[in-house]
Amino acid sequence: MPTSWQGVLAGLNADGRGQLEPFLVAMTREGGHPRLMALVLDQLADQQESLQRERDAWSFVWSGPEPLHAKTADTFATVDQLIRRARSSLLIATYNIGLSCEFRGLLESIALRLESEDLQRVDLFFHPVQIAEGFGSDPLAAIRRWFHAEVWPWPAKPRAYVDRRLLSGPAERCCQHAKVVIADAETDRASALVTSANFSEAAQRHNFEAGWLVSQPWRAKQISDHFQRLVADRLFVEI
Repeated sequence: MPTSWQGVLAGLNADGRGQLEPFLVAMTREGGHPRLMALVLDQLADQQESLQRERDAWSFVWSGPEPLHAKTADTFATVDQLIRRARSSLLIATYNIGLSCEFRGLLESIALRLESEDLQRVDLFFHPVQIAEGFGSDPLAAIRRWFHAEVWPWPAKPRAYVDRRLLSGPAERCCQHAKVVIADAETDRASALVTSANFSEAAQRHNFEAGWLVSQPWRAKQISDHFQRLVADRLFVEI
């Protein structure tokens, strides 16, 4: 750790130097003990490192035309990376589930990893956009049939959830509209993407969409825990 205030100042930007240098000069003029100054500077250095770790934990993620990705992470690439790197669990929340060939392949890869127990748990929160106008008299059964036939025909199934209000008739129908991907929420390698982009090719390849990837495990777990509380409170129901 630095014990020279000049060394600390050298590691700061202009605003930081402008704020800290007068304080250190005043301490010197008042006869501040060198050990006290060293302790203060060590604490300041710790805070600076902590702030830098906080900044490094966040990455801006963007969907749109390729030239715009020069200085930002691509949404599809980020989602694909989160899924491939997950070693125990995935949580995916979306409004629309994309059913293009590319996204069917992505879903199948998750199903195969569930079957091989490479993943122990997958939670999927979604809105059944494709059949939202034709639930019939038993919405939950209709959603379940459609999901298993059109979205997830593979043997190993995720825990799939919809907004409970979908089952209460048109007057109360609302949309699960959050878009989140969380990998390994219960581990020290957890990370989460919160984005405007649906889990679909159109959103992640073509639309203008924006989000943040956070690599702080406690924040990823905080988001995951919130979804689990919604399930526990029966605001989401499993299909």
